Amino acid sequence: MTETISSGIEFNYSALDTVFAGVEVASTLPALIERAAAQRVLLVASNSLAQATDEFAELQAALGASCAGLFHDIGAHTPRSDVMRTLQAARAVDADLLVSLGGGSIIDACKVVQLAMDQNVETEAQLIEYAQFGDGTRGSKYGDFNLFSSDPKIRQIAVPTTLSGAEFSNNGGVLNTEISAKEGYRGINICPQTIIYDPSLSLHTPQWLWLSTAIRSLDHAIEGYCSADSHPFLDGHFLHAMRLFAASLPDCKRAPQDVSARSLNQQAVWLACCGLGSVSHGASHGIGYILGSLCAVPHGITSCIMLPAVLAFNASEQMTRQEAIIAALGNTHSSAAASVKALVASLGLPTSLRDANIDRAQLPVIAERAAKHPVVAKNPRKIDGAEDVLEILELAW
Repeated sequence: MTETISSGIEFNYSALDTVFAGVEVASTLPALIERAAAQRVLLVASNSLAQATDEFAELQAALGASCAGLFHDIGAHTPRSDVMRTLQAARAVDADLLVSLGGGSIIDACKVVQLAMDQNVETEAQLIEYAQFGDGTRGSKYGDFNLFSSDPKIRQIAVPTTLSGAEFSNNGGVLNTEISAKEGYRGINICPQTIIYDPSLSLHTPQWLWLSTAIRSLDHAIEGYCSADSHPFLDGHFLHAMRLFAASLPDCKRAPQDVSARSLNQQAVWLACCGLGSVSHGASHGIGYILGSLCAVPHGITSCIMLPAVLAFNASEQMTRQEAIIAALGNTHSSAAASVKALVASLGLPTSLRDANIDRAQLPVIAERAAKHPVVAKNPRKIDGAEDVLEILELAW
């Protein structure tokens, strides 16, 4: 008798071409620019990297005449006004390639600039037509991939200096500073074309930022693994990302200058983020977006605090999955929530909302906003409203 397949698997890769790991950016980037035939490269960098490192001067020298300019004034959570100023800088030099050097805020800014240049966006009003908002509503052009060409006007090479994993997705987050709310933007080619992981460059990243963004990517792996959208191919990536983080992060904490440990951290991100855009995340991510936009908590820190609480909330409905998480993280704790919380604490990172200076009076407002967020709606254990979110926030308090 012939058996039928009840459901198939569809996995959509992004437009990412190549990842270089364990290399030096100054020796790798010039060849990539030559391969792309780019002549007017705009470097978009974090302030600290642009102003404080010898490596950056070396990089500019290596690029020579192809370096058309530098923009390095993008705030945390990627304010929309900063994106528009980056767009103006790119157009002022007629940039034909963007190179982002920094964390998720820098990489996301370049993604949205790519979208804006491809779609001839001139104003903020035009840009937000492509946005999805925190309450789930959308602009008229959000997610309409028919608008995008298969040959975009400009692409990005990303040189990440944190471990957030933004470089692997076709989504970009932007902050509306007027109402302290995030917007999401999508496009079929707005992820970087190439990623360069230079562990030596990351030595200039503050240790708390490096380690906390690693927990952000651990959050990608764990909530991805717990998602109904995951499947065996992704499960293997997610579980090994957890193992690699559990092994390499303590080494990086003990020896911050150990570039081998840092390279393993970066490769764990590579594993953790292979499903970005293909699997839904849950309440840790969704509540984290609200904590970031409303309370200015860095997204790495939101994952440090919310992931254990969400795992505890979900435990009754995901016992088998959570047992696998415990094993991947080292089998030394009785619950997945305790395993993650112990790892976070061992890295010297915050483990509660109190540690992040969140006023208890803010919890109902956070809960109301989060309950409307489309990512929270995808949580493995159904969240019916603000009361359920408040239960999670109390666990994190």
